[in-house]
Amino acid sequence: MLLTLARVIVGLVAAAVALIVLRSALRTIVIPRGVPDRLSRVIFRVLDAPTSWRAGRAASSTKAVDRRTATLAPRILLAQLITWLTGIWLAGAGVQWALGGGSAGWAFGTSAAAMTTVGVPATGAASAAGYVEAVIGLGVLALIIGYLPSFYAAFSQREAMVSKLAMRTGTPPHGPAILRHLWHPVGSPGLLNEAWKAWEPWFIDLGESHTSFPVLAFYHSPQTDKSWITAAGAILDSAALALAAVEADWGPEAGMCLHAGVVSLRHIADFHGISHHPSYYPETGTEQIAVTRDEVVAACQDLQAAGLPVASDLGAAYDRFRARRAEYDQILLVLCAYLYAPPAPWSSDKAVGGRPRSPVIHLGPGSLCRVYPDPDSPGGVDPPAGPSR
Repeated sequence: MLLTLARVIVGLVAAAVALIVLRSALRTIVIPRGVPDRLSRVIFRVLDAPTSWRAGRAASSTKAVDRRTATLAPRILLAQLITWLTGIWLAGAGVQWALGGGSAGWAFGTSAAAMTTVGVPATGAASAAGYVEAVIGLGVLALIIGYLPSFYAAFSQREAMVSKLAMRTGTPPHGPAILRHLWHPVGSPGLLNEAWKAWEPWFIDLGESHTSFPVLAFYHSPQTDKSWITAAGAILDSAALALAAVEADWGPEAGMCLHAGVVSLRHIADFHGISHHPSYYPETGTEQIAVTRDEVVAACQDLQAAGLPVASDLGAAYDRFRARRAEYDQILLVLCAYLYAPPAPWSSDKAVGGRPRSPVIHLGPGSLCRVYPDPDSPGGVDPPAGPSR
């Protein structure tokens, strides 16, 4: 009687494990939109904790931090694949033991044979369970085989623009340097407009690929001093600074690129459950950003020396830049710390707060957004504070 009850319990637990594994694999590989998965988050937290500790011990050396964090993304991806296959094997073993009546060793061997299609039990319910396991195992392997090329294609597409920016404006990426290098000698803004026009679809693809393939965000660039998040911050800074301080005939490209970048970074942070919101000076209610007025004024003076038509009132230019930068300042710094970004002016070098941690359980409505009620609305609450600067 007790043995029968034990077989029933083990069979039910095994079925639950199989459902959890299939749900995780389908959410990660099959569903085209980014859907948070709890099993993947657990794997990430288990592997990220020692990586974060080791990176903290090497914080004074950029190369050491890169060396200790560069393998995090491949390890997460490999751990996901191993977890799915191991889960199918264990679930199959539990079902075989519950239905077949053999020993535990027989059940594990039979499950392994069924999953690899080497063989299944000859008759009975265990035979049917073995065929189901074989189909599931082959299906997951087929999904993995199709998943990896798409994954690395998205990585290559992302890095192509990052490398192109580095070749044209140098490393580490910096917004004012982009304006200085891409400004045409005769004063035409056409080259800059073309750059922002090219980066707008890059940001759109970034928001799609880095939520459909969430591990992709942690894949480092081939060179230590390059990173997709610092490149994104530099492009946003170049557009914000151009609109705020450079008096030229800018087309709509800068504003459209800026909007696409802000939305994409918000989607990525929301998917990972990283809280972010603009900060304000409590005494004035104005936006607070990490870039100081002196830094922006010095950048404007350098641009003026390089021949750009900079506005005469640099104080007003800083206020305009601050209003635009506030839309992405907090989220940029949070993601730089979260992704172990290398040092870069106005982005990762400003991320001085503690590194945020992604929650195991994703809260909030929807798959891409954590929507906080408006504080001014009835029953509204303030969003949780992000990491301090």
